[in-house]
Amino acid sequence: MGLPTLEFSDSYLDSPDFRERLQCHEIELERTNKFIKELLKDGSLLIGALRNLSMAVQKFSQSLQDFQFECIGDAETDDEISIAQSLKEFARLLIAVEEERRRLECECPRRPEDSRVLSYLMVGTIFQFSARTANSLDC
Repeated sequence: MGLPTLEFSDSYLDSPDFRERLQCHEIELERTNKFIKELLKDGSLLIGALRNLSMAVQKFSQSLQDFQFECIGDAETDDEISIAQSLKEFARLLIAVEEERRRLECECPRRPEDSRVLSYLMVGTIFQFSARTANSLDC
């Protein structure tokens, strides 16, 4: 149910009904104003969190790329080689996803559907990597 209408002609009469309807509109405007302020605050927090996430993903992917097994004996085992390759591939995927997210952010900052598509791609990529890693490790 919407707000009661305010008729300009009723403002001349200044009736109690008009004042009540006017008060309903004022209350709704205050509520909407508070909601918009909260929305802006939450949006700013989200943008800050996304920037922090971006930096954390970059740092994590760099750590994955830099990871080296210390082999026991003369050479790495096949499992160690497979795990190291999987970690490096995962790091490359994370970097690619992060670069694509930044590209979309720069090109299409006002299109929320792009963010949704990117989220689906990111989740799909992570699941594919997890499945490949599980298969390569025979889990």
